[in-house]
Amino acid sequence: MNTRGLRRKVAKLLRRLADGLFVEPLASEIHGNQPYSADGWDHIPQDQYDYVPKGKYVYGPVDRFLLVPKNRYRAVLLPNQARSADLGVGWLTEDNSAEGYDLLWGDSSNLLVFKAEGNHAREKLTIEIVDRIGAYLPQSGSVCDIGCGVGDLLREVRRRRPALAVSGLDFSGKAVEGAARAMPDGAFQKFVIHQTLPYETSSFDVVLCTDVLEHLEYPKCIAAELVRICRPGGMVAIVVPDGTGDQFLGHNWFWSEESFAAMLADLGARVSTLPITKELIAVIFRPQATEAQ
Repeated sequence: MNTRGLRRKVAKLLRRLADGLFVEPLASEIHGNQPYSADGWDHIPQDQYDYVPKGKYVYGPVDRFLLVPKNRYRAVLLPNQARSADLGVGWLTEDNSAEGYDLLWGDSSNLLVFKAEGNHAREKLTIEIVDRIGAYLPQSGSVCDIGCGVGDLLREVRRRRPALAVSGLDFSGKAVEGAARAMPDGAFQKFVIHQTLPYETSSFDVVLCTDVLEHLEYPKCIAAELVRICRPGGMVAIVVPDGTGDQFLGHNWFWSEESFAAMLADLGARVSTLPITKELIAVIFRPQATEAQ
């Protein structure tokens, strides 16, 4: 080997040694495993999330599946970031906390924006739910809304069936206050839903539950609870978003019409899609009690 070739070989060896000694640190080594830092670093730990192509749906608990829409997600507040509706009312409630929903139900300006979103989709949903179940509403008796918000759905029911006694619960204290103001003769209470409901068996003729199950850890348990508190001969109506298009991070479950029907099959639910908002509605009729029962 001549002197020039030897110099080239030595230079190449030295470059390799230098590359090994002066490796640029990884971003995760600089910032650690904290999800966020004050300078805007956003770290998603590898192998802890399932990434789903846009347009697909996720069916399962949030600790196994996470749908992250491109360029639009925030699972927690950044350091020193106040909860605000400036970037959308939905961000107030994305963490599924009572405090977030208090800022929605207890603030008239936030509530107006919320009801106007999607070309007033929430108001249309209320009407089309009652349109769908209206023929089965009794003239008298009682109706309970689980996750009642400020009582919009109950007010639409009461508009068509004025003699019905109304009850409801919500984990937001501001929601309960709003519902009580709207219907002073109703029975409203604050309650955090986990696996049971605070009512006696066969308490109501009609039980409603709209846009609640998708937030819960044990939705099948609560669906059974809805049936339990409904009287024989009564009706349960459960409404959830269509998970094939839903991308809200405040939701733990994303059902299609087929998977929602499968979850409720043991309860005899009839599942269909509402025509305007495209939300899924399951209607369950409790059979009349026999003399033997």
